[in-house]
Amino acid sequence: MKMILNLFAGGHSVTCYRDAHASAFSASPNSDVAKDADVALTVTPASGYEVDEIEVISGGVTVTYDADDGYAFVMGEADVVLNLKTKKDNLYMVTEETMASVNDSKVVLHQNTTVVLTPNGAPKEITVKNGGAEITSSAAVQQLIEQGILVKI
Repeated sequence: MKMILNLFAGGHSVTCYRDAHASAFSASPNSDVAKDADVALTVTPASGYEVDEIEVISGGVTVTYDADDGYAFVMGEADVVLNLKTKKDNLYMVTEETMASVNDSKVVLHQNTTVVLTPNGAPKEITVKNGGAEITSSAAVQQLIEQGILVKI
């Protein structure tokens, strides 16, 4: 009699790590997961943050996102280790030079600069740096976003 031993082998595990700005990150199922099984991920960034990346440390899976179903992947042939990376949800980069009026203050936004606004929408800081700047939304800011002058990064 010939036995196929891998039929009796247990499934694989999914281990989820997260950075300090995520409230929750988990997989379901996360243990004894069979090859080709669908695995759903619960991802909850902390307030003021959003998902930057779900890094696959090991396991060779591809994490996908669907607006209706959220994050998921199909289990492969090995244990999976994932790392959730978050970023602030209000980082923007100026794409073109423009003049803007925010709360009756005129400000020139230069390309490749970043803008930090106060909570009431007034310009607080304009700097040249890579990586974006924090911006508090207002009607004027929303108009710049719609025009493509401020781009979320």
